[in-house]
Amino acid sequence: MNPLALIFCTALFCILLYHFLTRRSVRLPPGPKPWPIVGNLPHLGPVPHHSIAALAKTYGPLMHLRMGFVDVVVAASASVAAQFLKTHDANFSNRPPNSGAKHIAYNYQDLVFAPYGPRWRMLRKICSVHLFSGQALDDFRHIRQEEVFGANARTCEGGSNAGEVGGSC
Repeated sequence: MNPLALIFCTALFCILLYHFLTRRSVRLPPGPKPWPIVGNLPHLGPVPHHSIAALAKTYGPLMHLRMGFVDVVVAASASVAAQFLKTHDANFSNRPPNSGAKHIAYNYQDLVFAPYGPRWRMLRKICSVHLFSGQALDDFRHIRQEEVFGANARTCEGGSNAGEVGGSC
């Protein structure tokens, strides 16, 4: 077989395989065609909110943009944003998973990175009742005052010698 034909067939096979493997099962709203690596970042321009308003005239108030390798759905009108934030808030309340949060937060088990659900609601209730209630704030007032006095003392001590600014205490 001709080597040029073999290279062409291999390239065609790789392109078809790439398109077959990257097909999405999730239907996304319409949006501009992204560039290969940077996605739709060049479409945003120097003033992104003006560019998004112009794109909304073409693609509608709900559009799909690709920021690098991350898919983003943009709500460009107040009514669509209200549907996201009020009507469908439980569907969009989680943070995207990342490896740093997984390792630091013990597999997403702390309050900050826990997915929305019964555990997150329980942790939030514990914090609001036992840590941030009026009684708890009164109980820990002396600790906060000691920390503020210590920070002020370190600041005054550091300000008296005209040395390096921004050094560690």
